[in-house]
Amino acid sequence: EAITVYTPVPWGFRFRYMDGSSGRYIYEEWPPDSEKFRKNWSLFLDDLEVHLKSKSWFEKTYLGINENPLDVTLSAIKVIKEHSKEWKITYAGNWHAELSPLVDDYSCIIESEPDIAGLKERKGKGFTTTFYICCTPPRPNTFVFSPPVESRYLGWYTAAFGYDGFLRWAYDAWPADPVRDARHTAWPAGDCYVVYPGGNSSIRFEKLREGIADYEKIMILRNLARKSGNEKALKSISELESFLSTIIDNPDYYKRNYDSERLTTLLEEGRFLINRLSKELPR
Repeated sequence: EAITVYTPVPWGFRFRYMDGSSGRYIYEEWPPDSEKFRKNWSLFLDDLEVHLKSKSWFEKTYLGINENPLDVTLSAIKVIKEHSKEWKITYAGNWHAELSPLVDDYSCIIESEPDIAGLKERKGKGFTTTFYICCTPPRPNTFVFSPPVESRYLGWYTAAFGYDGFLRWAYDAWPADPVRDARHTAWPAGDCYVVYPGGNSSIRFEKLREGIADYEKIMILRNLARKSGNEKALKSISELESFLSTIIDNPDYYKRNYDSERLTTLLEEGRFLINRLSKELPR
């Protein structure tokens, strides 16, 4: 459905190109506010635009910027938009209100999010907004040692906050021998993968999948109940919405309660509500 081209802003602003005269690769650093960055990326975008349009891919292509400071990101976006306002941009990182009107697809780390009003404003403009977890935060997460309920909770959190979806780093970036040793040199065990070699799943991946199914069911039920006009179903939807408002107990991430017993109780109540609503909707 979408193509993301990473990245205008690599770590350390380090770029590699083939030198035509020597036939060797050259490495240089081009900060986004430099003239070299503007010149070389403008040339690259000329060719990329022609290529994407020849394939009829331009409309679904995004230029991706990942976890960079606000000033660096703004400098890169300026160069991109000066080339063409038609380019779409995706950004993953901390929430910055200044970036919101410039970024078509925004995925913010759960520790740094927009408020509900900011999210609704983006929806009104047709923008996509998701959240993600990675080597941070400690909870909720899908590490090997994370309580499995946290994985399923992520789908409910997505529905409660009103996000369009959820992003998880990563799926199958395995260490040397993931079946025997899940540890990583820098990040928590299991951070880089949720499935195992040979097409094997994990408890945390299955719980994550269950949470995704819960999210999809909530979206379907909302839509069907509103279309049906059924008074009983609409009342149950209102009850479900009231329940979802309790999923996030504090707007400040650092003041939230992610106790596994609390999450288990919440999800049991939530599943009861959506199962009841499924029976009440007219077939």
